[in-house]
Amino acid sequence: MRYLIALILLGLTSDIWAVTPEPSLPANWQTQCFGRVQFSMPAHLAWYNQQAEPPAFYKGSEPTPAIWRGNYGRDPLHEEKVLVQIAVSRLATLDYWKRDTSYFKPSRGEAQERVIQKQLDEIKARKVALLSDQSEEANALYSQLREEERALEQAQQHIGKISTDILWVSEAIENFKEQGRDTAQLEAKLAELLIEDAKFPTDDLFEQEYFVELNRPNALAISGPFDFSAKLWENGRIYTFQFGMQHNKPRSEQASLEPAALDFLARFRARAEHEIPTEPGVCIPFGFIADSGNEPFDFGYQWRPRSTPALLYRIDQPASSELFSMAMRRLIPNAYSSLLQINRFGPQDVAFGYQAGSLVGTRFQRRHPENPDWQPPQSYHLIAETGAHGTVPPVSFEMKVHDIDGEYPLFEQGEAEFKQILDTFRPLPGMVKESAGQP
Repeated sequence: MRYLIALILLGLTSDIWAVTPEPSLPANWQTQCFGRVQFSMPAHLAWYNQQAEPPAFYKGSEPTPAIWRGNYGRDPLHEEKVLVQIAVSRLATLDYWKRDTSYFKPSRGEAQERVIQKQLDEIKARKVALLSDQSEEANALYSQLREEERALEQAQQHIGKISTDILWVSEAIENFKEQGRDTAQLEAKLAELLIEDAKFPTDDLFEQEYFVELNRPNALAISGPFDFSAKLWENGRIYTFQFGMQHNKPRSEQASLEPAALDFLARFRARAEHEIPTEPGVCIPFGFIADSGNEPFDFGYQWRPRSTPALLYRIDQPASSELFSMAMRRLIPNAYSSLLQINRFGPQDVAFGYQAGSLVGTRFQRRHPENPDWQPPQSYHLIAETGAHGTVPPVSFEMKVHDIDGEYPLFEQGEAEFKQILDTFRPLPGMVKESAGQP
């Protein structure tokens, strides 16, 4: 009977969305969007790993760290392959973006090194074939091949140095020009390096790679025969998009992938943290992708609130495909041997915004072998899910105590606040229009 009621409620959801006003929020609550939904929560549970000011310049060879990653869309030729893998950085200055993109280009040096590597691989195969032949001719040929191998390895190292020097001299020229300094000597050095660089051939792959104009500031894009990459710097963050890069999947093709990538990038824009877009589309952290409301995606995000870092929250859309019985099993194992499971409950009906949802949970009690009367606060783990409706995929929302030695609300308070947040979930404004009238 309970599930019949839930189905009836889901059937009425589109009409409810169209007429129900925005919820009246308590003071100091903030609204956020993720995927095709929006929800509200107390400001002290702030969920993005953002900082008020950009951090000191990140030192190291790795790109600026990402605070979030997700997958969106489908490859035009391969339904089983995602279109794009997205990464959003922490706060970053324009200098961060310039550093991250300094090697973001069709690399002539890498192409030259690939040519030599192919020759090295061929020599290695010939050397292996000679190992079983102990004749003088075979030994002489082996020694000759070894000399050729050493020469190629030295050439490969030389190419790497030339490529690095070209990069740094080019950057130095740009910096000198910004400072109004004379660049004649640097430009002469760059000309010498380019002459030396031209001595080494490139491979066919390099000839198929090229820059693509995106017609937006602080943006770089490269199209390759099997992939497409782009980096944007907007609103103080670096957005990285990798198209056609999914491993263990069929190769994408430039002819179809590039138009799909350009279409996606034209629909993407940066977004302020609490901006709620009104058109159909998908929210990502600090970004928005406008679409028809039907494009698939796979987003998840977990965070520890600034006020209570002992708690861990997570949101997923679409929700995990596992049944609640599986979710219950996921809650059973004790993370700490000193925890005693008090009870498991659910699935329970729960108000998940304007839809019916289900809730499962587990409570734990710490124990002390030498003090059986010790009654510390109970830890807990709650998971709520609601089904899909119209073009809005199912949503999963989770809260658990992940640090039993930290400070966190009592179970009754945590559960009440969790359910209060659940009740604020609703579709993005644009998705209400898309879903209205759909069965």
